[in-house]
Amino acid sequence: MTSLKGVRLTNKSTYVICYVDDFSEDLKELIRSQLAPICHGASKASKKRKTYNYTNTVKSFLERYEKKAATTKIGMIGELLTHILIIQFLTDYNTVSPFFNMEERSIKKGFDIVMYHKNKNELWITEVKSGELHEGKDSDETNKTLLGKAKVDLKNRLNENESTLWENAINGATIALENIRDKKEAVIAILDDIADEISEQKAVSTDKNVILVTSLFSTLKEEIQEHVISSFYTTTKSEKIFKNLFVFSIQKNTYDKVYQFLREEAEK
Repeated sequence: MTSLKGVRLTNKSTYVICYVDDFSEDLKELIRSQLAPICHGASKASKKRKTYNYTNTVKSFLERYEKKAATTKIGMIGELLTHILIIQFLTDYNTVSPFFNMEERSIKKGFDIVMYHKNKNELWITEVKSGELHEGKDSDETNKTLLGKAKVDLKNRLNENESTLWENAINGATIALENIRDKKEAVIAILDDIADEISEQKAVSTDKNVILVTSLFSTLKEEIQEHVISSFYTTTKSEKIFKNLFVFSIQKNTYDKVYQFLREEAEK
């Protein structure tokens, strides 16, 4: 795990809290270096084709973003920040799903992010919930609500015998890892095994590893408290809904600064 200027970290073995105090030049540079691999997948981004370069990826992101409703915009920025910060801080994991949906000009369908633990040969299904401060609630209450939604939504989907979710995950991993043979074979083998279970109507959440992520856009004058995250983790773990659990919460003052930065980058 490394540091990043402008971001404070509470780092524990079962959860991480990222406080984005400043949308720093270091964070902007991280977006510049990682946006194309995040959006298209590492293999396509490595091809050095114009369609996958940074400038065109920024423009493509904005085309998807600017026509969306406010809640979708918040979700897109929250998921983008999740990709950026997980790559930076959870260094044992790789993202094996592209942010963009390749079939249409929108964000992808299915699971938000699929992560692969390099040392343990494990898949981690990641659910991201983003939002601004809820009316009548403080930052802890809002963040806990978002975590609860992430937990319930992922539990429901992992217990559905819905083959499309896993077909999309397989397609995403194939795209993201096209030129990374050994890792691709390992990831696809795991996903194929799960797809076989789904075809036999044996979907369960209890054998899946999950990362529950929140991206809360609210003033850092009222920070997410660690004991609330720790309590949520302990309670959820005791429910034995999932095989393994990790909680990752991000707090940043506003999502609009990220959009304005990308807008400026597109105009260079």
